[in-house]
Amino acid sequence: MIPLVSVVMPAYNGEKYINDAINSVLEQTYQNFELIVVEDGSTDGTLKRIMTYDDPRIHLFINEENRGISFATNRGISESKGKYIALLDDDDIAEKNRLALQVSYLEQNEDIDILGGRTTYINQTGDILDYSCIPRNNPNYIKAMLLFECMDFMNGTAMIRKQFIENNGLSYEEDCFGMQDFKFYIDSSKVGKISTLSCLLLKHRLHNKNTTDFNFQQKSKERARKYAEFQRYSLKKSGFVLDDYELSLINKLLSEVPGNCVSMKEITLLYAVFSKIISQAIASGADYIDELKHYCKRKLSDQLIKINIF
Repeated sequence: MIPLVSVVMPAYNGEKYINDAINSVLEQTYQNFELIVVEDGSTDGTLKRIMTYDDPRIHLFINEENRGISFATNRGISESKGKYIALLDDDDIAEKNRLALQVSYLEQNEDIDILGGRTTYINQTGDILDYSCIPRNNPNYIKAMLLFECMDFMNGTAMIRKQFIENNGLSYEEDCFGMQDFKFYIDSSKVGKISTLSCLLLKHRLHNKNTTDFNFQQKSKERARKYAEFQRYSLKKSGFVLDDYELSLINKLLSEVPGNCVSMKEITLLYAVFSKIISQAIASGADYIDELKHYCKRKLSDQLIKINIF
């Protein structure tokens, strides 16, 4: 029987936590799945841990050398057979009803191409540290938000229609300093609909060897440049035409770690940039005008609060 869901798990030097990750998939309340594990040239005992499992639902693919998380994810997707792709990192834990909740929603909402959800943050020993905010679920608002910033749900919560990926030639870009998901969702938002569930779907483990956390701490300058590059790319791909100063202002004030306006003059300039973007969106007949206006108003208000105008 062909599985309905393919869980794709890139694995690299994850011997400490990968058993928890794999077990969380095997113990799902929804059972019509396959688990695609792509072992990405680990130098620790990750491969040995994976090979202790004797379960026909687990399919192991081995990269002879480390190619990175984007390459491993893309390979896992290409090897998958399911209608839906569920993503999970080798150090995270899927909530037991994650697959059941997402499959049920996507089967009933055929217009949604990607579905994310909420996250619980845990430490190295599994203790709960915090919970994510409830992510936005309006596809048009998510489309507007992805003109400027990354989506507000973790990539590890995503379930994606495989046909959507194949029909639109989507993939995770390499060498993105941990922001391959930002680029993937930018591209996805231009051709499909993204939504979320308010349910907790994932336990994300925070530790010093986490790839995204490492890039954020050790590659901050490179990551900031890449983030700005993706913002410019997203705006251009949606047909917006801004000059270099306007783009630089967006890069500064809507960066991954947002900057602050230093004066009312800069607030006024930001307002002018947002007005220009909204005018161009209206002229192009964009289907997310109201959501774009709301996003811009919210970001402008944030800046006003920071300089104590309110």
